[in-house]
Amino acid sequence: MTQARSSRLNDPEADEPTTRIVHPSASESSRNFPDRQPDDPPPVFGNVPPRNPNFTGRDELLDQLTKRLSGGTAAVLPSTLHGLGGIGKTQIVAEYIYRHLQDYDLVWWIDAAHTTQIRAGLTELAGVLGLQGASEASVAVPAVIEALRTGRPFRRWLLVFDAAESPETVLPFVPRNGPGEILITSRNSDWAGIARPLELAVFKREESVELLGRRGPEIDPADADELAEKLGDLPLAVEQAAAWRAVTGMPVQEYLRLFDESVQEILDIASAPDYDVSVAAAWNVSFEELKTRNPAAHQLLHICAFFSPDPISRDLFTGVNRVSISPELDAALRDPIKLARAIRDINRYGLAKIDHGNNTLQLHRLVQLVLRNRVMARQVHARMQHGAHQLLAALDPNDPESSRHWSRYRELLPHAYAANVLDCDDDWPRQLCINLMRYLFEYGDHEEAARLGVEAHKRFTDILGPTHPQTLEVSSRLGLYLWAVGRYDKAAELNQRTLELRLQASGETNEETLALQRNITIDLRAQGDFAGATRLSEEIHHKAKRMFGDDDPETLYAAYQHAISLRLAGAYREALDLDQDTLRRRIEVLGRDHVRTFSAESARNVDLRESGEYAQARFQQERLTENFIAHFGEDQLGATVNSFLLSVTRRKDGDHLGALGLSAEALKRFRLAYGDDHGTTMATALAHSIDLRLSGDLTAAKKLGENTFERYRGGLGEHHPHTLAANVDLAVTLRLMGDPAAARVLDERALEQFRATIGPDHPNAVVATINLASDLAAVGELDRAVDLGRDAIERGTQVLGEDHPTVLAASFNLGLDLAALGRAEEAAPFRDLVLARYRRILGESHLGTQAAGRGTRANCDIDPILM
Repeated sequence: MTQARSSRLNDPEADEPTTRIVHPSASESSRNFPDRQPDDPPPVFGNVPPRNPNFTGRDELLDQLTKRLSGGTAAVLPSTLHGLGGIGKTQIVAEYIYRHLQDYDLVWWIDAAHTTQIRAGLTELAGVLGLQGASEASVAVPAVIEALRTGRPFRRWLLVFDAAESPETVLPFVPRNGPGEILITSRNSDWAGIARPLELAVFKREESVELLGRRGPEIDPADADELAEKLGDLPLAVEQAAAWRAVTGMPVQEYLRLFDESVQEILDIASAPDYDVSVAAAWNVSFEELKTRNPAAHQLLHICAFFSPDPISRDLFTGVNRVSISPELDAALRDPIKLARAIRDINRYGLAKIDHGNNTLQLHRLVQLVLRNRVMARQVHARMQHGAHQLLAALDPNDPESSRHWSRYRELLPHAYAANVLDCDDDWPRQLCINLMRYLFEYGDHEEAARLGVEAHKRFTDILGPTHPQTLEVSSRLGLYLWAVGRYDKAAELNQRTLELRLQASGETNEETLALQRNITIDLRAQGDFAGATRLSEEIHHKAKRMFGDDDPETLYAAYQHAISLRLAGAYREALDLDQDTLRRRIEVLGRDHVRTFSAESARNVDLRESGEYAQARFQQERLTENFIAHFGEDQLGATVNSFLLSVTRRKDGDHLGALGLSAEALKRFRLAYGDDHGTTMATALAHSIDLRLSGDLTAAKKLGENTFERYRGGLGEHHPHTLAANVDLAVTLRLMGDPAAARVLDERALEQFRATIGPDHPNAVVATINLASDLAAVGELDRAVDLGRDAIERGTQVLGEDHPTVLAASFNLGLDLAALGRAEEAAPFRDLVLARYRRILGESHLGTQAAGRGTRANCDIDPILM
């Protein structure tokens, strides 16, 4: 797995403190920072917009906002009388923050227009706070929400969700009942029912007059009043007119004439609400002047209208030789001096906010809407939108799996969404969408990767056709993404359809075809068809060797996947031999420290464990886990996977207490990362329920075991082998709690289904047979228990070997049952000889050996194997 690093928002030498991110030390986290100066930002202060030096009025509203925040959560909303934008929601929240810097130790601003931006903002905060798991969004987001909820390391915090859409989108990311405060800005009045609302209207007339008088030449009060009336006192329009006067010094009456002409022009194009017209007309006066003064700057603003309202990095406009939009703009994009002049002119006319510290420019979302929908002619619209697509594609690092590029993809993502890059006619920008899917998946945002994949697949199929290379690439990746989020049936259906199309387009001996066939193998495993998966993965492995040779990474990946199929099918020794060979080859080809080499080694250790070599499996997994953390860090989910595998090997090797702590921590992290219904979480929960039982907490083991069984049944179906395994493990707990009749019902059902699905000789069926014999012995049906015990020994010896601990358990239990029937002579070989084999194979100090020495019946578990 790959690792993300939080990007820093600005140059640490920048004068403006507005978007500074300060890392708190351990000692800082526990004090109230009494030495801070009044204007010092809090220790953690991120993404807050620069303070507006021309902020005017609003004192009464700021006082009201302070009172509303005392309730914990407040929402700044537009008045129902004054439309949706341009009234200063973001500005008033920013001003509130700068007036209350001393009230907080953490202030974090999140662009909340889209869930991906919310996740990115919270992930970055997790990194700044140094939280465990901060390298991946799936872990970082729940971790930082929990840190804020509990007030660790800071209790005095303020979280701002700016431009939040529906409450349903944002509320999952809101810390509940925490000690801090939450501010929301939104155009959606639904927030009024959730947070204490502050409704913002237009300026009071005196506020409009004050702002107009602050900038530019002196203005007559009567002229200021007339201009404010014409602008509808809309803050965004008033600010734009004030900026115009500051640059041009134009008399008010001349400005009003230009304004009226602009209004008429806009109304000739389309009808619009009054507040739209005020902004559009004020902005268009300046925009038309810029067209004459600097055509490149004029066109640059056209382009920016298609980006997200988020800050736009200046990097988008540099080093873009492949891009061709218009002669004037092309020249500016290739000449740093001309580009700087264009941005300077945009700033002079107040047409966008320029943040020199962060090297960004930003258009108000209402201005973008006006420019796209009211001002731009259709032909210009198409050309500029395509120009936006080209600029975004030009900044694509084309390496989404590498964590060093994740900050770039995070920056591109909202702009790609806003510009509708999926609809582009060129392959180059469309490839950016595919790379964004890949980035989201590697970054850990699997749900968003799948959502974007579904949308891209539909668009590409409609526009390009189902067999276009890009459609097929999206389709192939989407199958994996759907599987990762647990939509197994949808994944299998899509993978099968895509394979048929790929065979038509590329034939049988093709790398993409091979990858799709691997997806089919994974689908078969998800469906519980382990035998079918094994046959297909073996075929793929042989094909890969023919196509690429024995040592090619693709061949080694095919071998790795085939070993998973073998393991699930119960062929542990065969899987061990293959994984040993794959590990040796990966060390030679990729190096010992490559992440795929670590994967092969952990797979080998699982094979050792399932083959009964518990001590060796534990030794190897202890060393592997330590090395993995040393190379990749403990925040990696891969580290948690290895810790989980280590917990199982510890338990198998008799260290029940050591297993319990590891599985508890792994379960906590997987729940945070994936939720309760993810396959990895359920496997860990099942293992932890066994650890709880062996620690003596039967009540907790039963509760978790029942919950996990129901999740498996709901997710994979009643008869899936993983569901049946959870069934068998739960039955052991029920029997130990004194309910062997209930355990018997579960074990009989599991054994019947195991025999029907994976076969009577599968090791899981052998375990179910052993445990059912124990249930029968507990209810007094000893003759049948003996018959099942003999059957388990025979089948277990055949598939596992006579010295496997599972076979030893069956043998020892059979001796107990024979003795209970009074058949002491028959029982003798299954007592002393088996106990001697326990000591030889597991060791004298192993808890299993000690239990056998006390004459305690052996219980067998089915340990989860990740698919």
